[in-house]
Order: sequence, then C-alpha cells, then structure tokens
Amino acid sequence: MSSSSAEYLELKPAPTTFSVNFARLNDEAIRRAKECDSAKMPNMDHLRMRDYDHVYEPSDDTYLLIDAIGFDIDSDSSLLAARTSTTLEIGCGTGTPGVYLMMRLIGSLPSSSTVHYATDINEAAIRVAKSTALHNALPEDQFKAVKCDLASDLLQQLEGKVDVLIFNPPYVPTPNDEVGSNGIEASWAGGVNGRVVIDRALPQIAQLLSRNGIAYVVVVDDNNPEEIAHIMEDRHGIRVAPWLRRKARNEYLTILKMTTAA
Repeated sequence: MSSSSAEYLELKPAPTTFSVNFARLNDEAIRRAKECDSAKMPNMDHLRMRDYDHVYEPSDDTYLLIDAIGFDIDSDSSLLAARTSTTLEIGCGTGTPGVYLMMRLIGSLPSSSTVHYATDINEAAIRVAKSTALHNALPEDQFKAVKCDLASDLLQQLEGKVDVLIFNPPYVPTPNDEVGSNGIEASWAGGVNGRVVIDRALPQIAQLLSRNGIAYVVVVDDNNPEEIAHIMEDRHGIRVAPWLRRKARNEYLTILKMTTAA
C-alpha cells in the first residue's frame, strides 16, 4: 500500500452507528419493495392529457408511495382503519395517493369516519384532486382540499391530530430561484440538493403527526435521506426508516416512513 493510500485510510472517518443502521435499513427497503404487491391505482379515467399540462402526472414515485401505503394496510388493515381519524396529503397533485388511502380505509372499515385533507399551492391541483375523489366515489364530507403552501393553513386546526400523512415533495435538485411557483413547476423544483421544500416541511410534519402518527415521504438519494432521518430524530424525536426503495430510470426512489410511536 502506498503512503498516500495509507494516509487516506487514516483520514477517512469511520461510519457512525446511525449510518451503518441506515444502510442496513436501505437494503431491507429494497427487499421489501421487491416482495410487496403492486397496489391498484384509483380510477383516473376522468383526466385528460391536457390536465397534465398543469398538474403532476402520476409516475414511478406515485406508484411507490401507493405501494408503501398498501403494504402497511395489507399487513393490518383493520388496525390501521380503526385508529385513523385524520389523514393529510401535502402537495396532493392529482390526489391519487390520498384517494387510494381513503378507498382502502373505507373498504376495510365501511363505517370509517376518517376525514382526509389534501393541500397544494397549485389551484389546478386542488380542482383535479377534488375530481379524483368524486370520480372514485369518496364521500364529499370526508375529502377536503385546501389551497395553501405545504400545510400552513391547517397547522393550528390539525396540530397533533394527523394519523397518516403523505408527502411526495418537489425533490429534484434545481436552482433555488425555480422554487416557489404556483404552477406545475412546484411539483418538482426542489432547490439545492432538492431539499428546500423538504426542509421547510419537516417541522410541519412533526407538528401535525398524532401520538401514533405515520408519515410517508418520497425522497431520492440526492436529497441525503440519512441526514433527513437524523434531523427528524434529533430535533423532533421522530423515528425514520427507509420503508420501500426501488430504482426508477437513473435514480433510486425511497419512501421514508416516519413514526412518532416510541
């Protein structure tokens, strides 16, 4: 071994226990994604291609998010339905994941009185999400769409009450000046490292989750998911684990599962 190689090995920091555990959980998430069944999408026949000029079209990240929700409901549908009274999707787009969640909850417990909230900064997304809920026969009084930035207009009303939270954020790394649009660009432009919107959302997620709440958040490796997990655990006492992880084109998509239960 050359002296330069030896110096490099001496200077290279040893992986922390947190990093080792996170890498192990990533491997488990890949295995889990391969084993889980593909979830059945809500009916989207009401939408036309022109709608996707204004609202994010369901894609690989949407499907992985729905698969993660379906995996957990399949594991214990009666328990999840019985303990879920309030759900929320931040940045709902077409509303597909939230509608899927509600269809599964009502399907497993027809008497469910769960109320789902969907937010988006894009007015077109609010309109489309409402139509997706209606097209899939969700009760109007159990699906409430709110135009706002992240969950800002619901923080006071829903603080500590959200049992299941869904967030497919704008995670694509872009210049910061592309963040903050009220149009379809808001669905993907994530700023430096794709983290600008994600980092703003993390405290809100912590504030909103109920005592036994669960959040499902989509990330890519550019977002540094391990750092996100460390922030949530260190600052907010929320446990974070990669839950499903799947390669899509040239990147890995990961669903981070965040839980408040001890």
